[in-house]
Order: sequence, then C-alpha cells, then structure tokens
Amino acid sequence: MAADSQAEIAASVGALQDLGPGYDQALAEGLVERIGADIDKRIVARLDERVTAEVDSRLLVQLDRYAGCRHQRRRAKRMLRAERRDKRASHPERQALVLPIASMAIGLPITAIMLASHPGIAAVMLLAFIWVIIGGINVAFAVRKPPKP
Repeated sequence: MAADSQAEIAASVGALQDLGPGYDQALAEGLVERIGADIDKRIVARLDERVTAEVDSRLLVQLDRYAGCRHQRRRAKRMLRAERRDKRASHPERQALVLPIASMAIGLPITAIMLASHPGIAAVMLLAFIWVIIGGINVAFAVRKPPKP
C-alpha cells in the first residue's frame, strides 16, 4: 500500500478513537472504499501491462505474416531487445550477487563432505587453498568494470 493510503488509514483509526464507537460503521466503510480503490488501481495497472504485451506480440505476428514489412519487423525486434537489455541493466546489484551466492552454495557442502570423509591437516590445507581461489574469483568479479552496452 502507498504511504498516502497508510497515512489515511492511520488518520481514520485516530478519528475512531476520538469520535467514539458511534462512528465505527462509517469509518469502516470509508476504509473499505479506500482499500478497494487501491486494489482497483493495481488491477488496472496489471491489466494495462498484459494488454500492452499482448498487443505488441500480436503486432509482431501480423508483421511476420506480411513479407513486405521485414524492415519494420526487424526494427520492432531490435526495440524489444533493447528494452529487455535495459531492464537487465537496471538491476546490476542482483547480477552481482549470483556468483558469490552460487560459489558459497557449492563450496560449503563440498567442504563439509571433504572434511567428513578425509579428516586431517592435508585436507584442511587443500580446502583453505580452494577457498582462497574462490574468494579471489569473487573479488575479481566484484571489482571488474561492467561491459559497455
């Protein structure tokens, strides 16, 4: 819910405490209307997104059927690719977490298995060396310059 809606709900609750129990029904109806309007806005926004996506896909299908519009079809596909690329580029922090999390998820069980099956100083030294390598790869990935679009 938006901050404005939360503020309105808080104000309604404050008004209920000030006005007393005689206004319970009216305040409850007002809250239900506000929450319903907020839900309606969300539904409309999602429907707009779906309708836009459906229209875009149907336009591409129609362009595919018409052989004379190859240049338009190519332009539309380039635009869609550019939009997807922009969406991926807008979340670099999510991409930066994949390698460290994956290396930890793979390294920890392997470390546990190795230590359980081969206890000893040699196994510990080998695992320490492997974890240094994993850490080096993660640091190199974290400090690299992102590719230019």
